[in-house]
Amino acid sequence: MRTAGFILAIDSYLVRKGLVSILTRIQGIRIVQEFSDSLIFQQYAQKQEIEFLIISQSLFDRSSELFVSRPGLLEKTILLKESPVSPDNTPNSISLLEGKEQIVAKIRRITEMHSNFHPRGFSSELTQREKTIVRQVSLGLTNKQIAETLFLSTHTVTTHRKNISSKLGIKSVSGLTVYAIVNNIITIEELSSKPSE
Repeated sequence: MRTAGFILAIDSYLVRKGLVSILTRIQGIRIVQEFSDSLIFQQYAQKQEIEFLIISQSLFDRSSELFVSRPGLLEKTILLKESPVSPDNTPNSISLLEGKEQIVAKIRRITEMHSNFHPRGFSSELTQREKTIVRQVSLGLTNKQIAETLFLSTHTVTTHRKNISSKLGIKSVSGLTVYAIVNNIITIEELSSKPSE
């Protein structure tokens, strides 16, 4: 099983060691490096590839130039906040006030969102039903239309679409359409003959 490498950039020694304790108990995760200083962290990050990052709010604020120069890093970054994280906040935030289970769930979710990391039992292979839904999405059908066509509930279609996005790391309709063409789920001829709205 492939492991996900985490960098910890957290200025508080106790908080950093607490997270190390949590992370080392999660199967498939390893700590690559720990930093308490924003300058040393930025120098490292400019030269090294970072798979996943947990960074404290204070170091994040002092490292803004790094994220401007490497915006893709934000997708694999978990922001550690001292205040409670509200549901409308970025999904990649954890609070020091959250319980261990919540923190572990968020860390697992961010690793699963990236197609190059699959925990044990997690497959990027789409089921036949998921391929059918990708095909329907590529043809421009809404979740409601797909549900009616396949005799499913809209909720079930939504769940399938979330699973598809998680497995493939693709969230947009255009991305799913390209995936469908490349993987022979749909042909270009079928796409060109679909009715325009």
